[in-house]
Amino acid sequence: MRTLLAAVALSPLLLLLPGCPLACGSYEGAGDRTFRRGTDSMILCTNGGYAATLSTGIIEGRYTAEVGTTGEVFRATVGPSGAAAFTLTAHSDGTASAPELGALAWEEVYLDQTELNFAHMQCLDVESRAWWTAL
Repeated sequence: MRTLLAAVALSPLLLLLPGCPLACGSYEGAGDRTFRRGTDSMILCTNGGYAATLSTGIIEGRYTAEVGTTGEVFRATVGPSGAAAFTLTAHSDGTASAPELGALAWEEVYLDQTELNFAHMQCLDVESRAWWTAL
């Protein structure tokens, strides 16, 4: 019984040790990138999918990334059809532009682990779509 009590008392301290010997509250979404523009939001997922919640509706699909002359360029397609959706250019100043989605600039948003974990559910959700494996 004393051993159990000692383990319970020490377990919070173990989280502070280098290497984190216990499950350190792992989270999903590391590497996902999120953008916001007014009430619109977008997540570019590490799985190659994206979800954009826009005032005009929700679009989902896949994207490819490349380095362009003015920043990182993400070319997105619409999931069900594979048609071109938008080209998002992430600039080095933390803004992004996607002319097909309107003239207003996007801002890259850095979420904490909890927020990113919840946002990442959209990334998992696109993987469940019929078109995910069909294309």
